[in-house]
Amino acid sequence: MKKILSFLLAVAIVCGLCACGGASTAENTQPQAGSTLQAGFGRENITPEKPAGMGGYSDAETRKSGMVLDYIYTTCVAFNEGNTTILVFTIDVCGLIDAQMDAIRTHVTTNTGIPGENIFIGATHTHSAPQVSGNADWKLQLHNACSNAAKSAIADLAPVTMEAATAKLEGLNFVRHYLMNDGTYYGSNFGSEASGYKAHALDHADQQLILLKLDREAKKDILMVNWQAHPASAAREYDYTAVSADFVGPLRTKVENETGMHVAYYTGAAGNTNKDSRIESEKHGLDFRKYGEKIAEHVVANIPNLVSVEASGIQTAKLDFNAEIDHSWDHMIDQADEVFDLWKTVGKEAGDNLGKAYGFTSSYQARAIRTRYDKPATEVRQLRAFRVGSIGFTTGTYEMFSDHAEYVKENSPFDITFVITGCSGYIPNKAAYEYRSYESDTGFYASGTGEAMAEEYVKLLNAIK
Repeated sequence: MKKILSFLLAVAIVCGLCACGGASTAENTQPQAGSTLQAGFGRENITPEKPAGMGGYSDAETRKSGMVLDYIYTTCVAFNEGNTTILVFTIDVCGLIDAQMDAIRTHVTTNTGIPGENIFIGATHTHSAPQVSGNADWKLQLHNACSNAAKSAIADLAPVTMEAATAKLEGLNFVRHYLMNDGTYYGSNFGSEASGYKAHALDHADQQLILLKLDREAKKDILMVNWQAHPASAAREYDYTAVSADFVGPLRTKVENETGMHVAYYTGAAGNTNKDSRIESEKHGLDFRKYGEKIAEHVVANIPNLVSVEASGIQTAKLDFNAEIDHSWDHMIDQADEVFDLWKTVGKEAGDNLGKAYGFTSSYQARAIRTRYDKPATEVRQLRAFRVGSIGFTTGTYEMFSDHAEYVKENSPFDITFVITGCSGYIPNKAAYEYRSYESDTGFYASGTGEAMAEEYVKLLNAIK
């Protein structure tokens, strides 16, 4: 009787989501009798073959890729059970919007036959890689690489069992927003060091490291790693033109060399989190290579803590989420145009100075006002979730704030939940709007959007449990 009631409750949750939020879930195909979960791995180099406009900042049209500090990649982990295959990508780019993800899905579907709703994509959020828009040749290279990585992962499928572990890493990621002892607000992108000790942080840093090991028969094992920290650009000392995966590259290399496993790194919610604090007393003094290697040390150290988890069942869900656009600055459109024009003709410092005279935080806010001015009241964002056995996953195109990710994890029906982000578009928390952070001023979305999104993710996870 309990089993029947549990089944009916699960059906009610799924039907309720579909009726009220535009959500859809897919059991895909039930596992065939006697079938087992399989996993495969594929990776392709996406380092630009010729100069390409660099992403991560606002001047890709003038900054072209130059020297290569380390190669950048697209990595795909494939899962299969019965007639169902899903693909989970992590790509070394700063960000991808929904349309760019959909273009990748279309290309991969054409070349593999895997339906788009079974293709999940995250970005490592490196600030030292080409941006996807405006680079036609490199975008084609990226699309081809994703399809090839998917085909390799599918060809590499082998029966698998799973082990998972979590660890709390302190002193290796920091939130970017503080109230100072004098009552002033201190954020990350205002160009000056804090003059006093912080009173308290306004946000919470999600310090959870997640490991999921895919133990395969007669093939190299796969290790999926989830950690959140906003990467400081590895290319900073090279005029932001050097290509790199930032700290993710050294992390992957060290773990793979020391364990012999394939490694797929998935960035967590890092919209308000840095790898290093700008408060002197909190700095760990690690450059991007040493930082990546330090996280790798923790990954390797926690491998003995892996425990077996359920490895049966694949299920997916998605939701079209109506995100409210922030139009509170529309009345300043003329001033924003003036600041933006000065930025582009004279330089950023001149634009910033004029912007601050008008009450903007920077030229970037002026650009944001201009960009969102013509947008409708709401914009649809794709929220996606899936489970593999007893492990839950969420993905989407945004830079989620860490306290929202913590909410999702704490309220998820799964003991372990990957929150995979790293893509384009800040989704700040309410405190960021109250204190006018860089992220709230330069993002697209209104206060409360992040909290509402987190609630929807919890609903999606419950629907596929």
